[in-house]
Amino acid sequence: MKKFLKILLIAFWILMVAGAGVLVGFVEVSHFSKPCKKVEIRISYGAADILVAKKDIDSILMKTAGMVRGKPLGYINTGAIEAAVYKQPYVAKVSVYENNEGVLFIEIRQREPLLRIINQKYESFYLDESGALLPVNPNFSARVLVANGIIDASYVKNPNYRVNILALSDSVFYDSLLTNLYKLTMYITHDKFLKAQIAQIYVNEANEFELIPRIGNHIIQLGKAEDLDDKFKRLYAFYRFGLNKIGWNKYNVINIQYKNQVVCSKI
Repeated sequence: MKKFLKILLIAFWILMVAGAGVLVGFVEVSHFSKPCKKVEIRISYGAADILVAKKDIDSILMKTAGMVRGKPLGYINTGAIEAAVYKQPYVAKVSVYENNEGVLFIEIRQREPLLRIINQKYESFYLDESGALLPVNPNFSARVLVANGIIDASYVKNPNYRVNILALSDSVFYDSLLTNLYKLTMYITHDKFLKAQIAQIYVNEANEFELIPRIGNHIIQLGKAEDLDDKFKRLYAFYRFGLNKIGWNKYNVINIQYKNQVVCSKI
């Protein structure tokens, strides 16, 4: 009797597993043949201005997969679509998937430009929050800090360039112009006062930085992108206790590059 019950139990589980397999297969076939009802494109811009629009993604989708509406989901290569969208320079992350209702989702996180660089040849490009270079979009413009002056860096020559963020704490590794620009821009961008006050970074012949403020008829000689906490602490104190009393147009140059000093002069 016990042997018979054991055989019956084994047969029961075999039937259950087989039934589940059939059910899964039916669901898969049903999903495979279900037509795509619509495409849902979702783009997260974070705090950045728009650089990639839904129409841009629609164009990539059409070139990669053709007209997907009405096409069986099983014939839509989501991996190929994902790879094609990711090649768009302003896309930081992309996920393409379908649901059981026949909707194709394309979810994107756009890169966030921090700095617009204009080099000596007047080539313009962006440096984003991850330290990567981005081309300028002729249809959209990001309202970010601008850097110009003696800059040789080029997006055309280095389209895949990315700052080694992990090495920023070691001065041996970040002694390059783009890396120092990234470090300085990150500092300014994440300081509420500096973000509102600094409009432009100028790179002079000595490969040092000069800052152009929005308020005041002066330039700020910063020097190298080092000891930034100390330098900007002195600048803020001078603004608060100096220029607020004597006037913001009193000096043409405010030099904060030397330790424990704020040197002012008229040109």
